[in-house]
Amino acid sequence: MIECIHEFEENRSEEGAAEALRCLKEHAEEIFFDDENSRIYLSRQIWDESIKEFMDKINETLKIKTRDEFIKFKEKYNITMY
Repeated sequence: MIECIHEFEENRSEEGAAEALRCLKEHAEEIFFDDENSRIYLSRQIWDESIKEFMDKINETLKIKTRDEFIKFKEKYNITMY
């Protein structure tokens, strides 16, 4: 999973974030959008806060604030296929 983080660190853009999230999906991470907090989370954040800083950076980069924006992002970068 560390390679997913490095992927984004080398390319801090929407495309880099998409590649990192796709990589996380390939490693069986579940990605979801929290409407209440208007942000993307990994399900592992429920019990593991070590990934929080990384996900904060992803959220800052993407600036996704609604579920519809999240769905469009997932479809645009084919993140749902893994």
